[in-house]
Amino acid sequence: MEALAVTAQLCGPELERYGRCVAASPGSWHRDCHQLSLSVTECASNHPLVRRIRRDCSDSFGAFERCLRERPRSAAECGPHVSQFLLCAQNVTQSATPGDTATATTSATPRDSPSATSAENPWN
Repeated sequence: MEALAVTAQLCGPELERYGRCVAASPGSWHRDCHQLSLSVTECASNHPLVRRIRRDCSDSFGAFERCLRERPRSAAECGPHVSQFLLCAQNVTQSATPGDTATATTSATPRDSPSATSAENPWN
């Protein structure tokens, strides 16, 4: 199971509220939906696989988040950043141990290295 699927399974209502907020606030979602983003993060942080992704992919997620903050009205320009994060998360998912997720199969090395936590990155 991929990390986003795990998050959706564990935190569906939180993701739903956050998604509706982002869709309703295209120019100010980063401000207006901040609390909802934190609620998704808090919910997801309880799963071991999500904790590994937070640790191993924090660099690419941070780059994606910075891009969104710098281009709040042009989120599509951040596609390369989100692609890098999703690739990293996929690599972590594929290398997960059975304790992390029931569908672990192959091994791969995450693209990002672990980094220090950051107050501005909710995935840390």
